[in-house]
Amino acid sequence: MTITSETRSAQADAVQIRLGRRIWLQNRGEPIFGIGICQLLARVESTGSLRCAAVDMGMAYSKAWQVMRRAEEHLGFSLIYRQVGGKRGGGSTLSDDGRRLVESFRALSDEADPLLDRLYEKHFGAWPGPREDRPISPPSGIAPRPARV
Repeated sequence: MTITSETRSAQADAVQIRLGRRIWLQNRGEPIFGIGICQLLARVESTGSLRCAAVDMGMAYSKAWQVMRRAEEHLGFSLIYRQVGGKRGGGSTLSDDGRRLVESFRALSDEADPLLDRLYEKHFGAWPGPREDRPISPPSGIAPRPARV
């Protein structure tokens, strides 16, 4: 295939690079708390039920329990209080520690997002530069990655 300036321009116009990011807390290198469980806990707070929160997120109730137990085990405290059955039925509410964790995680994320946007702009704002300067293939001296078998 011959690469013309039109081909190069069409390929360059199709590229829209943006910064992707995920923040999570980990224990000894193992992820234990991120946006997913934070959203699950926020829904528990609003619905009063782990089951309803899981359904709202399209998650199996058993998976929600598993995620919650695993996080609590690593954190060393309860994230939710559970009430089983009774006259008014069962339900769940956030523990004080669970509420503080959600608030702190949200605050961290809210503060990190604009900072990361500024850093992206600083380091990649003008990238990839003028179209005619962009190589389609790696420059000489940089070997392409070998194909995986």
